[in-house]
Amino acid sequence: MPTFVTRQVEFDAGHRVPNHESKCRNPHGHRYKVVATVTGRLVDRSGASDEGMVLDFGVLSELLQFHVHDKYDHGFIVYENDDVMQRLFWDADDQNWKVIHVDWIPTAENMARAIFEDLYPEVVKMTDDGRVLLTGIEVWETPKSMVSYWAGTQ
Repeated sequence: MPTFVTRQVEFDAGHRVPNHESKCRNPHGHRYKVVATVTGRLVDRSGASDEGMVLDFGVLSELLQFHVHDKYDHGFIVYENDDVMQRLFWDADDQNWKVIHVDWIPTAENMARAIFEDLYPEVVKMTDDGRVLLTGIEVWETPKSMVSYWAGTQ
């Protein structure tokens, strides 16, 4: 029976959905919550510091901090083909603004997929025997709105 380990990280970021028919086409921000779930076999090496664990929560936390929080926190996520926002942020580098240019429309669905694709190889690298795999990513855009992206849905 597989064991699942879950850890979350939160960050604040802005975006807009350029083709949206309602208010989400306007620049706005969210307090995002990203939840990562990994699965694997328990470590059974007697005396190992992670004996009885799939993965130490701290290790997963570090991955989320570096690959999610530090990447997106207090930035503005801009779709590379959103000409309006690209023009608006044209001089952002001169202002030291954090603009994250992405090749996907910044919806919660696309963000979940992109985070999954970024984290998957990082989780695999943590164990040389493929013992731990990233199973899924949840992106909470608001306290009431969440998207899940699970392994095998690519």
